[in-house]
Amino acid sequence: MNLEQLKQKIEAAGVVGAGGAGFPTHKKLALGIDTVLVNASECEPLLYTDFTIMQQHMAQVAAGAEETAKALGAKQVVVAMKSHTAAELNYQDGETAGSFSVIKTVPNIYPVGDEIILIYQALGKIVPPGQLPAAVGVVVINVETAYNIFKSLCDIPVTEKWLTIGGNVPQPVVVKVPVNCDVKAVLKAAGISVPPGHTVLDGGPAMGRIINPNTAKITKKTKSLLILPDEIPAVAMKTTSTERVLKRASSACCQCSFCTDMCPRHLIGYPIQSHRTLRAVGSGQISSPNDLLTASLCSGCGVCTFMACCQGIIPSATMAEVKKNLGKNRLAYRSTEPTVPDPERDNRLVPSSRLKGRIGVANFDKPARFIEDFTVSQEFYSLPLSQHVGIPSVPLVQAGDEVEAGQMIAKAAQGISAALHSPVKGKVLSVTDSYIEVKAGGVK
Repeated sequence: MNLEQLKQKIEAAGVVGAGGAGFPTHKKLALGIDTVLVNASECEPLLYTDFTIMQQHMAQVAAGAEETAKALGAKQVVVAMKSHTAAELNYQDGETAGSFSVIKTVPNIYPVGDEIILIYQALGKIVPPGQLPAAVGVVVINVETAYNIFKSLCDIPVTEKWLTIGGNVPQPVVVKVPVNCDVKAVLKAAGISVPPGHTVLDGGPAMGRIINPNTAKITKKTKSLLILPDEIPAVAMKTTSTERVLKRASSACCQCSFCTDMCPRHLIGYPIQSHRTLRAVGSGQISSPNDLLTASLCSGCGVCTFMACCQGIIPSATMAEVKKNLGKNRLAYRSTEPTVPDPERDNRLVPSSRLKGRIGVANFDKPARFIEDFTVSQEFYSLPLSQHVGIPSVPLVQAGDEVEAGQMIAKAAQGISAALHSPVKGKVLSVTDSYIEVKAGGVK
């Protein structure tokens, strides 16, 4: 299968980055790639989604990555996973999975799942600041994305999502649910209620976002639902208003530079200097445009906030606000030259165990149990046309149409976009600019 044929299969199946980014996968693939790197590192604590997929379907994960490599003309497939994950899956560093995929073990550090950090940790290559991994001949795909690529080759579209349900629950579980089902329906099916004084996160404890479990939906990007106490740092830091964060940055930052010294991307040589950005935001005096511009290189991992800052300033929130405003103005820092890692990098890596303690989730990290036969009871599905990076999908159906499970109901728009498929058999109730509503089983 050549590259164009593969891209057509992937586009038709509606495959997007399942690790949380949501970038349409067919748009990531181009000739000139040397290595397909499968991100199997499961970056954040409490998540067992990718681990379970590999435990159940490693052959299909490897096959999806290998077919991608063949179409790209890439020389190798590297599956990068933490050493303890490899041991639990009975793999050793350098061992082959699938036909020619090679296992590469990486240390249990945070945030090793950041693709820029993973490329360096697994391959020894540094992506020039502001560039894509393709600049060093690499394409990175998540475990679930590789699995969905394999399914696309069998003409099976993305209508299911694997996710971990964890946190302060009796038993964390990994389940498969219909894409776009309601979070409240998933929790009900799992027999889990949200206790008073608890918050639900979509994503990991450090980088996940707070959601309303009564209105939120499972999208193609959802990796987990975590129920966590409001008072732990992982949640408390997310509830602080941006206005308060910026005021604290101007009044409390002592310019110790610990946030910069601990930044994972700064440690591989990226010119991020969080303390200078905080000073520029707080004082309004910018000694160099790069004081603000380099915020575009921030991954949002939160190491500066959870591990470095001693003043409770939440540097990551300030960086995110600056990065958002840079994006609105189409500004970003870019370089064509690889950087040189800090000689102190190995001494400043953040063990995941230490992060768990700092953000208050250590007591909730229990192995998740896979529930194979998991059924979500839901009658109405509201399917967003924009649950991926880029332009919303273009509807192919109208109110009154009957649809089958797996039927494409919206195609990818021109440019960066992704197709959408109905997760259930039913009847289309309405079509708007933002969603398609389907009643499961049809309308009597």
